[in-house]
Amino acid sequence: MMTTSWGQFLAQRLALAKNPTRLMLIRLGCLLGMLLLTQVSWAQGEKRVPVRDKAPNKTTIPTQEAKANPLSPKQLEEALRLLLAATADSANTEKLQRGFEIDGLVVDQTISKLGRDFYSQFFSTFEAPAGSGDYLVTITEKPARGTSILVTVAVNNTDVLEMPLQPNEEYIEAAASEAVGTVTQHLIENNRLGNELEQGNSQPLEVY
Repeated sequence: MMTTSWGQFLAQRLALAKNPTRLMLIRLGCLLGMLLLTQVSWAQGEKRVPVRDKAPNKTTIPTQEAKANPLSPKQLEEALRLLLAATADSANTEKLQRGFEIDGLVVDQTISKLGRDFYSQFFSTFEAPAGSGDYLVTITEKPARGTSILVTVAVNNTDVLEMPLQPNEEYIEAAASEAVGTVTQHLIENNRLGNELEQGNSQPLEVY
């Protein structure tokens, strides 16, 4: 076996020696294979520095966030009490600055939407004059022809105005404005008469 293989090897070498071009190609192929094997072994033996995907975050000192502590029932009650007291003081101060205190009431006794619209318009624009004191304004209604109603405005149980009312926004605004003027004038007259009576009672009797 060894003799035959060695003989074949010598025969191949003699054949290659007779063909120098083929011998050169084989040598170049062997050299190229050795270079490739060297590169592969070098790549496998190379030590790579491990790279982390993400750099470690810098150490930060945790900050304490201000958290709103819920109020206890007692604290909530105390806060509401202080708020109401401050509101009352502000309202009283405003009344003192205006020089009078209002103790009046406007009562709605209407039954239809038209009547309630009139009351809302009256209530939103009415402001009692200074020195009105205690007063009671009552707004009532009666049915009229068609879709209209008859509105009555009373001050301290005394009727001061009665007018028909139609389902028209401009008409309602005009009627409410007229009612506000009438009630305001009535309160001013009552206040003037009350002041005159007080001044008359405070004057000493003259002796002749």
